[in-house]
Amino acid sequence: MSRRFRRLAVVAIVLLVIGAVALVLTTRPKLEDDRSAVDRTWTPVRGSLAERYNRLGEANAQLVAAGGGDRDVARALGLRLARWGELQRARAGDADADAEAQTADQLEGLATRLQAVASSSDRLRAAESLNQAIAAFQGTSNPQLQAAVKMYNDSVRDYEDERDGLLRSPVASLFGYDSRPQLLLSS
Repeated sequence: MSRRFRRLAVVAIVLLVIGAVALVLTTRPKLEDDRSAVDRTWTPVRGSLAERYNRLGEANAQLVAAGGGDRDVARALGLRLARWGELQRARAGDADADAEAQTADQLEGLATRLQAVASSSDRLRAAESLNQAIAAFQGTSNPQLQAAVKMYNDSVRDYEDERDGLLRSPVASLFGYDSRPQLLLSS
C-alpha cells in the first residue's frame, strides 16, 4: 500500500510540474503581447498630454498667484507636474509608459481638485486669470485625445483581463506583469 501511494504521489507531482510549465509557456506570451499593446497605445496619449499638462501648470501658477498657493492641491500639483516633466524628457522609445500613466492619472485627479477648490472659494472664483487658465486646460480635451485615451483604456482592460485570470494571476505576479492604470480625463 505504501509503495503504491509513493508511486501515485510521484506521478501527481510530475503532472503538477508539467502542468505548471505548460501554464507558464502558454500564458507568458499572451501577457507580453497585451502589455506591449498597452505600451504602444500609450505613445499617442503621451504626446497629446504634454500640452494639456502645460496648461494645467499654468492653471496651478494662476492658483498660486490668486492666493491659493497654501492649498494642498497647489503643492501636490507642483510635485506631480515636476515628475511629469522628468518623465517627458525620455525619448518615446525609452519612455516608462507605466510611470507616465500613473503620473497622468494622478494629475487628472489633482486637476479635478484644483477646479473644485477654485469654484468653492469666492476669492478664487473672482480671479479671472485663474478661470481663464482653467478654461484653457479644459479646452485641451479634444476628440483626438479622447479617442487615444479610449484606445489606451481598451488595451489596459484587455491586459488586466488576461493578468487577472484565476490560473494566469500567479504567472503574472511571478514574472512581474504588474497592473496598469486606466486614464480618466478630468472635465
